[in-house]
Amino acid sequence: MNDLADYRRTKNEKKYVQDFPEGILDVIETDYPGKYSLMLEGQTRITTLFSNEEWIDILTKSRNSYGSHIQRMNLTRKYSAQGI
Repeated sequence: MNDLADYRRTKNEKKYVQDFPEGILDVIETDYPGKYSLMLEGQTRITTLFSNEEWIDILTKSRNSYGSHIQRMNLTRKYSAQGI
């Protein structure tokens, strides 16, 4: 029975993490896995790993995920305040 409880707990945690906005490192991990591993190993400087265009792409994706997360939070607060 403990295994089932642990499974449910991890399933709920994954859902929570999925709803959370992506940070810069999350975007790098999903879009540039090879460079992410180099960055974690400390083999090279992070500023030299990515071109200016790649940095813009990374920052834009991260910011957009925060923007959509904030909109969802504002809608949730609005509806909970109205009692819906």
